Amino acid sequence: MDNKELTVLTLLDFSNAFNTVDYDILLSLLRSINISPSVLEWFRSYLSRQQRIRIEESSSSWCDVAAGVPQGGVLSPLLFAIFINSITHRISSLYHMYADDIQIYRHSTLGNLGPTVSAVNSDLSNISEWSRQYGLKVNPVKSQAIIIGSPGLGVRVDWQNLPPVVYNGVTIPYCDTVKDLGLHLDKQLSWSVHVNVLSRRMFATIRSLRRLRSVLPIPTKVMLAHSLILSILDYADTSYLNLTEDQLNKLERLQNLAIRFIFGLRKYDHVSEFRLKLKWLPIRRRRDLHVLSLLYCVLFNPKTPSYLKEKFNFLGVQSDIRSCRTLTLSMPFHKTKFYKHSFIVQATELWNALPISIRQSRSLDIFKNAVKAHYLEQ
Repeated sequence: MDNKELTVLTLLDFSNAFNTVDYDILLSLLRSINISPSVLEWFRSYLSRQQRIRIEESSSSWCDVAAGVPQGGVLSPLLFAIFINSITHRISSLYHMYADDIQIYRHSTLGNLGPTVSAVNSDLSNISEWSRQYGLKVNPVKSQAIIIGSPGLGVRVDWQNLPPVVYNGVTIPYCDTVKDLGLHLDKQLSWSVHVNVLSRRMFATIRSLRRLRSVLPIPTKVMLAHSLILSILDYADTSYLNLTEDQLNKLERLQNLAIRFIFGLRKYDHVSEFRLKLKWLPIRRRRDLHVLSLLYCVLFNPKTPSYLKEKFNFLGVQSDIRSCRTLTLSMPFHKTKFYKHSFIVQATELWNALPISIRQSRSLDIFKNAVKAHYLEQ
């Protein structure tokens, strides 16, 4: 958006993915990344299973399981990631993958939107061929496509003449809103749909808990609020920072519902003093704390993906980050108000506003506690 471009995003849905991993192909992939023969045999033994059906006292004969990583196994997500990673060699688009969720996307100017969609379709054709060879199946009916851009660019898209997104001969229609790992993305990233969905989920949860508020002790209600209510409010909140004041006020009211549930307050009772008793931050500061905690991991965790780490640079740092006394981040260049509210810019502003002593915290836990105490004092 900052570059006055549109983004064509396609989210693919694999059908029953974990249960259709071919053992022979998986073991071949493990062999290709130099897994030793003895460990390879261990994996073969780990994957070898049998199953049968039992109805009351009658049982079928045992049958070998030829595909699928074990359900609930600690190794299963890692094995599936190794299995599906080979798909990335077939596509030229940008992509993100998480378990069996894969999304491909391309940026485009308005005038080049048609060829961009055609390039996406070419990658989808390659994914279809890969799926046929590796035994996985994409369900195009449950897959989604969306074109994201600023409101000014979005209204200028010629939808009538725009080629469709096609997977294996099936058209994936363009949507106004798509669901991506629990987040509802709309065409302008306004988050209005997501906030409304979040609100309905929280109301439903609080309504189911309300009948227990007079019989449960406060510590139990605090625990329930953290696990069942605030978990909805906090989920992926660092991903959508460009909320309007009305949307933030709506989230504030949702947090207040949790406080009222804990202390049995009426609808119009003030909650500020009770929020202080719980040592909860107001919703804006709560989100700021989450942003800073994620940024700390990006800066100092060596396992942070490079595509995140490279977005942030310290001023005056030559080699060792910790050698910089102030740990001040350089502000990323941005041209639009929209990008100003992105994670990169907002996180940088919040970080530089912290006292130096907090920025120099030696661990994430120390940092989070210091930031929270700093905000509570304010």
